[in-house]
Amino acid sequence: MKLFVSLSILVLFASCGKYEKPFITFKSPEKRLTGTVWECTKAVDADGNESEVFDILNFSINGSDSTFIRISDNPTVLGEVNASSADTLSYNWTWAYALGGRYNKQILIQKDYPFKIYRVISLSKRILVLEDQTVGNIFYHYVPL
Repeated sequence: MKLFVSLSILVLFASCGKYEKPFITFKSPEKRLTGTVWECTKAVDADGNESEVFDILNFSINGSDSTFIRISDNPTVLGEVNASSADTLSYNWTWAYALGGRYNKQILIQKDYPFKIYRVISLSKRILVLEDQTVGNIFYHYVPL
């Protein structure tokens, strides 16, 4: 019985994510990220100012290729100065490397221009919050489309 309780506690803590939400999940971060098309509801800058951003993300993993499609009119995320209408771009992404040949699944790296580093603040089936650590530490809040 003690072994069963110990294993249950171990499984509980092993399944807990590194993110604020969810506390317990049995889906990998990849499954939660790729299983949904994400629509941005707001962007919050370092001063706490909120703004509306048209930004839609669709992550996918095909074998060793990890890509995401971004539909946006935001020059900050697209890397363009004169974005005035929605543009659709495809980017490669990966998790950041950690010690021992592992991946840090709190840091998402956009490998194509514009090179970006995002910290995953929250990732569940109902919410995705990314902090753009490359430009101004802006927090982007997404919900399923």
